[in-house]
Amino acid sequence: NAQPFDDNPIYFWLHESIYADGSKFSPTNWSSDRAYEAKIKTPSEFDYKLTSQLQSDDRPTYFFGEMVFPWMTEDYAECGGIGCTALATALAMKDDWGPLYDADRMRAVLADGKTKSAAAVYYDDIYVDFNCCMKVTQRGGPLEKCKVYITNEYQHSGLRDDGAHIFSKLHGMATGSVRTPS
Repeated sequence: NAQPFDDNPIYFWLHESIYADGSKFSPTNWSSDRAYEAKIKTPSEFDYKLTSQLQSDDRPTYFFGEMVFPWMTEDYAECGGIGCTALATALAMKDDWGPLYDADRMRAVLADGKTKSAAAVYYDDIYVDFNCCMKVTQRGGPLEKCKVYITNEYQHSGLRDDGAHIFSKLHGMATGSVRTPS
């Protein structure tokens, strides 16, 4: 069993908060679970009970990625336990999350001339849309002063797979010791 929360249960507890974005999107109330339940109210490729019974590949079963569900506190000991189920539920029910991104603040921090930044963008990342990344880093975007390392050498798990190399490259880009194309 090699789930990311086997050694890092904090990933499970905090993951739900990535769907919160100020009062408009709070509480998250187990957003993936709610979205899944809404999808399977009618026959859907997301309903494994339906697709696993089919004798053809015409309607494949879709898998989940990077989502957490409330039942995981029962299925994975690392996620539940003393107080941990209550913690996960409390975070999913938290209704006072601040804005996830503050574009004006990001621009201001990077415009001060003292703050340096660089980011890795994985071209074929299955979880993070490449075009969305490019939108925030393009001229006029909130991260236009962020140096961007675009690669398809790694996937979403790049830091886990070769963290020292990627961090060294990003640090060099941010501090100016590694040149970047214009």
